[in-house]
Amino acid sequence: MAGLMLKFPAGDRIVLNGAVIENVGRGARLRVLTPDTQLLRLRDAINPEEAGTPVGRLAHSVQLMLVGECDVAKVLPDTLAAFAPLRLAFVDDEDRLCIDEVTGHLEAMQFYQALRALGRLRKREAAILSRGLP
Repeated sequence: MAGLMLKFPAGDRIVLNGAVIENVGRGARLRVLTPDTQLLRLRDAINPEEAGTPVGRLAHSVQLMLVGECDVAKVLPDTLAAFAPLRLAFVDDEDRLCIDEVTGHLEAMQFYQALRALGRLRKREAAILSRGLP
């Protein structure tokens, strides 16, 4: 049987199609059978205060689309447009491929996959910023 398997430890919270669900019992395993279900573990959520970098702000925007906290038709075009200057800022080919992957996922309305790829890009951005300017 296909589907997304989740390990859902006690006290963990997830957003599932806009509804916050908390496991108040022991750990559990859940299988999400419905395709295109929008899911986010709240422990992986990006707080607005933590979204202080260009990639962080884009990841937060994608997260809002994922959990249904914004009007995707209004937010998605601006989010996609923000990747053009970002693509110029990243010079490494692997980073640019990651940006292309994210925009492809966004264009296909695959917000979870876009957010996962943005996680890799956030790590690269943090590494670049930690080195400082030359």
